[in-house]
Amino acid sequence: MIKDIVSNEEVKTFFRNELKAEKKSGTYLFYGSDSEQLMEFALYFTKGLCCETLEGDFCDTCSVCRKIDKLIYSDLEVLDDSSGIKVDAVRELAYKSSSSSYEGGRKIFILKDIQKMKKEAGNSLLKLIEEPNEGSFFILLSSSLNILPTIKSRSILVKIKKRNAQELNVDDFTYSFYMGNSEDIKGFKDSELDLNKSEFYGNIGNFLKKYTETKELEYKNGIYKCIRDFIKGKYYISPQEKIFFVEEITRGTSDKEIYRKIIEYTIYVLGDMKGLEERLTLKGMLRYPINMKLVLLELFLKI
Repeated sequence: MIKDIVSNEEVKTFFRNELKAEKKSGTYLFYGSDSEQLMEFALYFTKGLCCETLEGDFCDTCSVCRKIDKLIYSDLEVLDDSSGIKVDAVRELAYKSSSSSYEGGRKIFILKDIQKMKKEAGNSLLKLIEEPNEGSFFILLSSSLNILPTIKSRSILVKIKKRNAQELNVDDFTYSFYMGNSEDIKGFKDSELDLNKSEFYGNIGNFLKKYTETKELEYKNGIYKCIRDFIKGKYYISPQEKIFFVEEITRGTSDKEIYRKIIEYTIYVLGDMKGLEERLTLKGMLRYPINMKLVLLELFLKI
């Protein structure tokens, strides 16, 4: 039920009011820095729209709620593309939106990482949400509001605040280690991993290779520990060793999303005001197609 959702009391109130309105269609933009939490709240809202037991809420126990949790509900479609949802996928979505509901109720379309969507796909989506078919609800998820202004203006904006350490039931160090990422913290709590054991920064390439292949939290932890070790010893590491560190990163993976996460994590751990403006500018550059190795060199040589 809505009352059982942890955190974001304003959003919970919004859910209650919006579900009470019994709208025929709608477009919502859920935005925030924790992508897994965005999806979690999108599924809460989806259950509220579709629950077969409660009006204006969700029971979490009926067959519809359980199917939604497992992403197997017939009238729920989730679009997810790590490189950005393509225009053909949006066009196919338009066809599905115009067709009849499988379950005889509302059709819900969740689109992840809207901030990565290219202009052509964005324009196609805009046409779809300008005049949505009755019974169709679009929930757009984005890490920022840096999206097409026209899509933003036609959506109801819902800010999802990241849960704090207390809400996630962890200590401050664990929360900081994972940048407050709810999925990573849950994975850590279900594991026997040791965050206090340090790793030598020179091993980052091996951890990256294993993480790229498996996506296991153990190797992600190793990457984070190597970055922390590098930052801890930044005043004693020569420029040649810093170049070696970057070369180890590029040897370990060619995944640009992982490069972006490394840069984000490094900036987060540094945390001090010195050079902050320059680092934020560097982070902003990641939205554009650039040579990631040069960006990594620019960052780590100046630490």
